[in-house]
Amino acid sequence: MTRRRKPVLRRTLMTTIAATALLTSLLPAASDASPEKGLSAIASALTPILQQAEKDGIRMSVGIRDLSGYYGHETLLLGSREPYMPASTIKLAVVSALMQQVDRGELSLADQVRVTPEDVVGGSGSLQTESFPQDLTLERLARLMITQSDNTATNVLIDKVGMDRVQQLMDQLDLRTMHLGRKMFAAAPSPAQDNYIDAADLTELLGQIYQGSFLSVSSRNQIIAWMARQEVNTKFGAALPDAPIAHKTGENANVTHDAGYFLVPGHELAVSVLLQVTTTQDFDEAQRIGNPIVQQAARAIYSEQVKDQEASAGSPLTRAEFTSLVARELGLASAADQSSQFHDIRDDNPFAGDIAAARQAGLVRGTGEGLFNGSAPITRAEMAAIAVRAYMFIHREASASGKAPEANEGTVPSWAAGYVSQALQLGMMEPAAARRTDQPANRQDGSRFITGMWNFTR
Repeated sequence: MTRRRKPVLRRTLMTTIAATALLTSLLPAASDASPEKGLSAIASALTPILQQAEKDGIRMSVGIRDLSGYYGHETLLLGSREPYMPASTIKLAVVSALMQQVDRGELSLADQVRVTPEDVVGGSGSLQTESFPQDLTLERLARLMITQSDNTATNVLIDKVGMDRVQQLMDQLDLRTMHLGRKMFAAAPSPAQDNYIDAADLTELLGQIYQGSFLSVSSRNQIIAWMARQEVNTKFGAALPDAPIAHKTGENANVTHDAGYFLVPGHELAVSVLLQVTTTQDFDEAQRIGNPIVQQAARAIYSEQVKDQEASAGSPLTRAEFTSLVARELGLASAADQSSQFHDIRDDNPFAGDIAAARQAGLVRGTGEGLFNGSAPITRAEMAAIAVRAYMFIHREASASGKAPEANEGTVPSWAAGYVSQALQLGMMEPAAARRTDQPANRQDGSRFITGMWNFTR
C-alpha cells in the first residue's frame, strides 16, 4: 500500500539538532572520543554563514548526518523551512532506484539502451556532443549522470527505470518532500509535475545509501565510487580539492546545491547544502553569488572534522581496529554466521562482526593457523594489503602489479611487495613510507589508506 504523500509546501526543515539512530554500534577507532561530542561545534561554525546569507537575501539550508558514531549519531538541520528546486541533486534518487532494480535482478548495468537524437537535451554532460542513434550501457549512463550530471543520460535512465519507480522508492524511504515530477529540461504544467527537495530529505537519502538500508553492498559502494569521481567541482570540489569527498551538485536558475559524503575516516558525515539566491533570476549571477557561500560552508564543516581527526592522528592502530574501520567504510554487514571467525576472536569481541565480514569479503586472511592477532599493532604492509584488496572490492579491478618502486626490500615482506606497489600507484602511501612498511602504522596512515580506496578525483 502506497503512503499518501503530504503536500510539498507543508514540509518544513528542522532547525535544531535532532538525535538519530542511523547506526547502532560504537566506532571502535573513536573509542578515545566522547560519545556525547555531537555536532555542536560544526553548528557553531555554520551559524554565522547562514546568518550572513539571510542578510544578503539568500535562502540557505544545511543538513548533516553523522555516519560514523563519533558525533553521537546525530543529525543537524539548519536554515530555511521551505523546499527548493532540486536541480541535479534529484539524480541521486534516480541512481538509487536504478541500483535497487539492479539488486533485484530486474536490470543489469551491462544492459544496453538505444539512445536516439530525440533523447538528446542540453545543459550538463558530454553525450550531447556525440552522434546518435547508438546503444549505451546502463553503467555508462549512470556514471555520466553522476560524474558529469549529464542530462541526456538522466532522461534516458528515467525512462528505463520509470518515474513512478523512483517515486515509489522515495515513498519507501519516507522522503516526504523529495519529488520527481518531470525529466530534465521538461516543462512542469502544474506544481505536482515539478521536482522538489529539502535538506532533510536529501540528507536522509544520503544516510540511507551509506547505511545500505535498501541496497546491496556492491550497489552502495558503486554509487559512492561514482560520486567520488565527480567532475563538476564548482562547490564542494572547489572548496576542498584534495579532500576525501564524494558528492553530487545541482545548479539551475537561481539555485545552487551540493550534497554528498565527507569521508574523513572515523568521522564520516553526510552533508547537504542547498541555496537559493533570491535577489536574481539570472543563472550566472546566482552561481557567482551562491557558489562561494556553499564553498564556505563546506570548508567550515571539513575544518571541524579535520580538527577532530588530528587530535588522534599519531595514535597507533591495531589490526582489529583498522579492519573494523575498513569494513564499516565499505558498508559490510557484520557476518551473521560466526563460523568464519578466527580462533582467537571470540564472539563477544567488539570487533568480531566486522572482522568476520571483512574475511568473508576477502579483505583479511589472518596470520596463519586460523589466528588473526587482532590486538597487535598493524604495520604499513598489512594496511597496504587490506586497502588494496578493498580497492579491488569496490572497483572490481586491480591497479598495478610488481614490486614497490623505491621500497627497501629489507623492510617489505615478500608477500606484500605487490600490494605496496599498488598502494604507491594509487597514492595510498608515499615512497618514504614504503621504505618502512615493517613499522607499526598510526591513524594518519590508516586515513590515507582508507581514502585511497575510493580513488577520489577532481
